[in-house]
Amino acid sequence: MNAISLNNLWSYLQGLSLTASNQRWLGERLIEASAERSIPSEEATKAKKLNALFGVWAGADGERIAQAIEESHHADYERELVPW
Repeated sequence: MNAISLNNLWSYLQGLSLTASNQRWLGERLIEASAERSIPSEEATKAKKLNALFGVWAGADGERIAQAIEESHHADYERELVPW
């Protein structure tokens, strides 16, 4: 959201007749939502790494993958290992 939208949202919220407990509840929900978005889960992090490593195989069949792995074993070069 841009600054104008945020200011409009703030003005709208101030115009509501919220009790102190309603304001606290709203604030807690906003903080929870923010924390969930800013800290990726361990599962999401693993999925992102796996997709980066193996995304090239998306849609490939097992025979094609096996063939590529077999060919890579016969290649005379070393690959750089990516630490987890």
